[in-house]
Amino acid sequence: MEQVRVLLIDDDEDDYILTKAVFDRLSDRYSLSWVNSYDKGINAILKRQYDVYLVDYRLGKGTGIDLLKEAVNSGCVKPIIMLTGKGDRTIDEQAMNIGAADYLVKDEIEPVLIERSIRYSIKQADGLRALQDSERKYRAIFEQANDPILISEYSGRIHDMNSCGLSFFGYRLDELQKLPDNVIFKNRTDLEKFRDLLEKNGSLTDFECELISKDGRVYHCSLSSFIQTDMISVSEVYHTIIRDLSYRKHIEEKSVNLGKMSISEHIAKGLGDEIRDPLSAINLAVDELASDLALAYSESVQSYLEIIKTNCDRVSRLMQNFISSTETKTLNLQRHSITEVIEETMAEMEDLIIGHNIKLTKQLLESEHRVLLDKTKVKSALISVIKNAVEAMQTYPKIIHITSTSDKDVFEIGIEDNGAGVSQENQDKIFEPFFTTKKRASGLGLTHAQRVLTTHNGSIKLKPLANGSLFLIRIPIYNEGALWH
Repeated sequence: MEQVRVLLIDDDEDDYILTKAVFDRLSDRYSLSWVNSYDKGINAILKRQYDVYLVDYRLGKGTGIDLLKEAVNSGCVKPIIMLTGKGDRTIDEQAMNIGAADYLVKDEIEPVLIERSIRYSIKQADGLRALQDSERKYRAIFEQANDPILISEYSGRIHDMNSCGLSFFGYRLDELQKLPDNVIFKNRTDLEKFRDLLEKNGSLTDFECELISKDGRVYHCSLSSFIQTDMISVSEVYHTIIRDLSYRKHIEEKSVNLGKMSISEHIAKGLGDEIRDPLSAINLAVDELASDLALAYSESVQSYLEIIKTNCDRVSRLMQNFISSTETKTLNLQRHSITEVIEETMAEMEDLIIGHNIKLTKQLLESEHRVLLDKTKVKSALISVIKNAVEAMQTYPKIIHITSTSDKDVFEIGIEDNGAGVSQENQDKIFEPFFTTKKRASGLGLTHAQRVLTTHNGSIKLKPLANGSLFLIRIPIYNEGALWH
């Protein structure tokens, strides 16, 4: 059996002799050494030469409490047992709170008592050391994880979040710990469902929901969580791993949009061919009737023929616009300043803006970075969105606010209006061809804008506001050859 090396730190030689006599009555497993000063004692502790330390409360230069504090602060993991001449509850509590393994009164020390105290102290220290090692390993995994990890509880209190999570959500740990966990859930119903399922099952895998960062960015995420009992506070905590599915969601949405566009293009071309021939026949018949001398002097007939002609032309233009909005054309990609593109678009829209008495404000990113895009098509997409905003405003003051920001490899343009907004039941329909809630509108503007941005590997999304709408346009920054044609 391995020998236990014990060091007595006591400036009184008589106390050492008495303690030595007690140890002589123990088995050979325990060996006792002695130093008679504070400095020698702390030096021995720092050299880590012993398994257990018996420290007298009074050491001349300082107290045993002072030595205990210095030892703990120096990283001592071996058990320290405090000794004193008489029982003192205050000293006892103070020593135990600092980190002493036990507290003994000298006059009461007996072989059985000190042997048990040493044995239990070593066992306790081994358990604590194993717990600390486990904590260090967990902390290393926690901090080095590539996914955000959140530690919270049912009440909503946030205990901790790793560095990846803090970066992902844009918070500092101290400010996040002052907020409830519902601050990162976009929808309250998602949070309630998450808690209910976790409490019911004890663990949860791949729970999909929308989370929101400090700056308002929404992410589609998958949560995997389990409940663990915190033995220190004796409470249950949630350990939650968060995986960002936004890219996957974007790919899925892009695939759906491309599918819709392909179908729309096929339908538009087929419908165009079906309509073109009847329209041509009608126009030809109208021209023949208009040239008929017998009818030439009939104002009512000529009026009706003009109405037919005008509406045929309108149907023809509408059909052509529909076909154009669904056609996939090769992009003329060049490097352009996104700020210049926005400025030029606003200049082209100036007459429309002034004509509708709209106040146009802007907050554009000052950047010389040039983005690879088809300038004409992107401008046409921006014009479509701005026209949509103009048509949405009926009451004064009419305000359109345009912003641009840069986030990693993406430029984001925001077009915000204070119009009537989009009702919840219509929010999923606004990019569908011919869908419109406005009079004398074709319902193709936003369809066209979405198609242009999708072919740029970008996106356009509606963010409903309390008063009005915000369209967020994202255009990626990348090298030539990276685009879908």
